[in-house]
Formats: sequence, structure tokens, C-alpha cells
Amino acid sequence: MYQGFVKTALVATMAVVMVGCGGKIIEKDPRKPAKLVKLEAPVAVLSPVSSIKLEQGTSTFKRNKAKAKDVVDLQVAPTAEGFIAASRGGVVSAISHGQTAWSSNVNDAITSGVAVSNDTVVVGTRQGKIVALDVASGQTRWTAQLPSASLAPALISGGKVVVSTNSSVIYGLNLATGAIDWQYTTQAPTVSIRGMAKPILVDAKTALVGASDGRIHAIDIATGSPAWVRRVGLATGSGDIAKLRDVDGAPIVAGNHLYATAYSGQVVGYDMATGRTMFVSELASTNTLTVLGSALIGTNVDGEIVAFNRLSGEELWKNSELKFRGLTNPVAIGQYIAVGDKDGVVHILDNTGKIISRVDAKNELTSLQAIGNRLYAQSANGVVSVWQF
Repeated sequence: MYQGFVKTALVATMAVVMVGCGGKIIEKDPRKPAKLVKLEAPVAVLSPVSSIKLEQGTSTFKRNKAKAKDVVDLQVAPTAEGFIAASRGGVVSAISHGQTAWSSNVNDAITSGVAVSNDTVVVGTRQGKIVALDVASGQTRWTAQLPSASLAPALISGGKVVVSTNSSVIYGLNLATGAIDWQYTTQAPTVSIRGMAKPILVDAKTALVGASDGRIHAIDIATGSPAWVRRVGLATGSGDIAKLRDVDGAPIVAGNHLYATAYSGQVVGYDMATGRTMFVSELASTNTLTVLGSALIGTNVDGEIVAFNRLSGEELWKNSELKFRGLTNPVAIGQYIAVGDKDGVVHILDNTGKIISRVDAKNELTSLQAIGNRLYAQSANGVVSVWQF
């Protein structure tokens, strides 16, 4: 049912990594992004707080022109006084009250960031380094060398730094020293989408990691032992491309319910109290979902925003006005939903799927984060925009 859809989306929007040979296929999207329709009576939802250009550093990807055009999804880590963010060129910066408190150059292109504990900042680099810095000063605490790079922020919990890498191996590093305390290997497919899910904490002892094998892996943070595994993505054919089933959007937990989506076209809801699958509905996505009230909301690879009943999986509404605009993950902001696009526009929707407002970050966005009453977005060229809602 999903095969033709997935193949079209692959050619149009994604970079495919050939695992084992180190190559990838990048195709330009032949489909024109939808033109934005003027809003007749926009509703004021977001108020600008700050827009800060990060120090970029000098690390580049000149060895490979395709990599030079790669857009890395770097996420900020809010702090009490501001936030900590990383530029793809290799600089980690702490912003306090609108000013740079410190900057630290890790001397390599940054591909994953930023994770923060009480006193430690962690980022990952193109060459597979995991670098831990002091939150207060930016001084390097330790550097760990892994066999491959991470493309998603780490999870810091229980004295461990949980890192998901591009080689389908998940590592538990000692937070104090950077030593590898454990590693957990998932099944590596022949072909996968370039990207990965950020590990999340499901309880005090367990991390959830979405993987390119189409599964969610629950891992004991202390030992690296598997607690359980749930399948999300399903292969749709016999060819390599038809087998793509990556879970690249981080799973989300709402109450006792776990939700995840796969590139192969499945969105799944699990009841963690009983272990049963509540529903399997259709959504091909590489983005994290969000919950607003009784609705589960996601963006698909074609740029549509779809809402499902989060108990039954029944489709509630679909907005196709932003097709092919390269949408980010949706996030709930109060009673509304925000989603960004590759032109840097953040669109605000009400709970019926109607676009009611827009703000412009002016540069390509890869993800949104709603924390507290603020919305954070880092653009592809290293500008961090913050709004209040």
C-alpha cells in the first residue's frame, strides 16, 4: 500500500545512505513547493524574544560537495538565563540574556547537539567524536572517539550519555569520564535514510531509541541491556528502497501511551500499561510527532500535516496547503500547533488544521522545540530564533 508513495518521497526529498559502502544518493526535489496564501485575519500567537547569529567556526565539508549542502538538524538546549547551541562549523556557544557567555571550538564539524545535564554539555562531530564541555565555562571535560558519527542529540541520564550512531550502534558513555560503559547493536539495513531519532527517557531507568531497522528499542541505561523492542516500520517490497523503514523521529510518550512513526508509512500507538498495540495508521515521516489534547499530529514527507485521534488512530483532519515545502516536526504551543519550513516560515495552525498565523525566521529550518512558553528554532545557517507564546 505504501510502496509507490515511499519511492516517490525518496527521490523527491531524502538523502539515502548506502550502509557498508559509505555512499549516498541525493536527488533534488522536482516538485514545486506550494505557494503561501495570504491570511486574511492573522491571529497574534508568537511574540519575538531574540534572534542570534551563532559563531560559525571554520570546519567545512569540502571533501564532498554533497556533504557541503547537508543540512544538519542541530537543536538548542535552553538554560535558566538563555540557551546553549552549536554551529555546524564546530563552535558551541552559551547565550545568556542575549549575550555570548562563552564559546568553545571543538575543531570538527558538529553533527549532533546539544545535550545538557546540570553541569555538562555534550555534542557529537562528523568524525565520530563525542565532546563534553563544562556548562559554566565551556572548558572541555573529555572527548570520546566512536567508530561513526551521531546525527541526533544524546540523552544524558543516570550518569550515562546515551548516543545513537550512524552505524546502528547505541553507546552508553560514562558521564564523568567519557569511557564506553556499554554498547547495544541494532540490525543495520543495507540502505537507510540519512538521520536518526534522538534517544528519549521513558522512565528513570530506561531509554527509548528509534532505529533504522524500523523498531523502537527500550534499553536499560545502567547496563545497556534490552528491556523490550517494538516494531514500527514495515518493509514494503523486495528492493532496497522498498525496504526503507527508518524510525528517524524521536518516539513520544503521553501518559501511558507511546507513539512513533516510520519512513515506510506507519504511525503506531502503543499502550505501555498493557503492552498492546492500540492502532497502526498511515503516515510516512522522518519527523517527531506531537500531541495536542486528544489529537496526535505529524508531518509527512510530502509536506502535509495530519491529525489522528490518539486513542483510535482515526484521521481527524489533514492540511495540504504546505505540500513540498520541507516541513519540520510539528509542536504544540498552548492551544495551537507550530510547524516550520525550508523557507524559514513558521506556520501556526488551530486545532482544526486551519493556518491562522505566520512568523518568518528568514532561513531554512530543520526542527522546532517548544519548551515552557517559548518556541526555539535554529536555522541551517546558524541563527537561533526564540518566540514567546
